Amino acid sequence: MDTIKKETLEKNFISAVIYLNSAKSAGRLKAFLERICRNLSEHFLHFELICVDDETSQEYLSIVRKCKEDFKQVSISILHMSYYQGMEVAMNAGRDLAIGDFVLEFDECVDNFPEDMIEKVYEECLKDFDIVCCADAGKQKKSSNAFYSLFNRFSGMEYKLESDNFRILSRRGINRMQSLNRTIPYRKALYANCGLKMKVLEYEPQEKANYHHDKKEQRTRRGVAIDSLLLFTDIGYRIAAIMATLMAVVMALTAIYALVIYFNGIAIVGWTTTILFLSFSFLGLFLILAIVIKYLSLLLNLTFKRQRYLFDGIEKL
Repeated sequence: MDTIKKETLEKNFISAVIYLNSAKSAGRLKAFLERICRNLSEHFLHFELICVDDETSQEYLSIVRKCKEDFKQVSISILHMSYYQGMEVAMNAGRDLAIGDFVLEFDECVDNFPEDMIEKVYEECLKDFDIVCCADAGKQKKSSNAFYSLFNRFSGMEYKLESDNFRILSRRGINRMQSLNRTIPYRKALYANCGLKMKVLEYEPQEKANYHHDKKEQRTRRGVAIDSLLLFTDIGYRIAAIMATLMAVVMALTAIYALVIYFNGIAIVGWTTTILFLSFSFLGLFLILAIVIKYLSLLLNLTFKRQRYLFDGIEKL
């Protein structure tokens, strides 16, 4: 019977990279890990779990070690980061460690998706897509919605980004992104802009989830959001261009006002020339800044700022 069951399992090797810090509590992490192990065991012959420890509490790490005791057949590794580096950098490190033909990235340790959701994204990836994302249809957050609206409006990418919980990547997709850039400052943007097919599957949550992010993670996410808007969109150049246009209008109005006062003979000595000079100087300053920002945006699009991750060690369970 076991031989027959093994024959029905998928032969592709699957790696699941899990960011432990996103778990709301130790209890939720335990339920999440057990469900992932059980789900993958039912569908795949070979798979591994890579749990990323980004200054994670010892209680969470104990849960991972206990999970290995309960699922002895599962290969589980804990990647210990040297210090807190944020989700993007930590997940990059975890993905680089993964050896699977397909890699599941779990940004959120939330198990409110249907039982067959992992199987569905895998099947879609086998069909014609190299990146398939899984999004919680009930996940609503004003700050995230504002960011994605701005990003999609000004990025000009073929695929629109939205808030998702996890995704699956083919090995071809991973190799493509690594060939494009030495570093990946914002994974989702590169996934949507690597030239390969991408798809988003939404699901109705089985229960309302409370997505947990501590203050450090919130601060890191804000930094990534700002960097991504500057790197992958032309919003910086547009703001500079708008400011230059406004300064041109202000300069013209100020010049007219200064000349009217001068010809009416009520101007203070030196006031007209000072105002004209300041108006022209500010116009020139903003024009120069607009040009500099444009050149910087081009350079950043060609060569990303190098981001290194440091890890302390790999604990094989």
